[in-house]
Amino acid sequence: MRTIAALLTVYNRKEKTLACLRELFAQNIPDNYILNVYLTDDGCTDGTPEAIAIEFPSVHIIKGDGSLFWNRGMYAAWSAAEKKDYDFFLWLNDDTFLFEDCII
Repeated sequence: MRTIAALLTVYNRKEKTLACLRELFAQNIPDNYILNVYLTDDGCTDGTPEAIAIEFPSVHIIKGDGSLFWNRGMYAAWSAAEKKDYDFFLWLNDDTFLFEDCII
């Protein structure tokens, strides 16, 4: 089994973030791959982490305090994910549009 950790940092872009996660979870991933998502919430005030937790309960949400911005937020997500032995790390912006077979 091969493993992929997708890493994101988000801040107050709930609809874009949810759209990105919908496309990510709709990927045509081969049966011998597992995808896990690590997402840093850098102090969202628009309900983004709550909406993610409802629609995507498997997403690992790392809490930030609003001072991480993209770079340190991605590092926080990577730091959480690297504790497990993933084969691949996918660094992803929440405003990215994914084709359904982009991970194959």
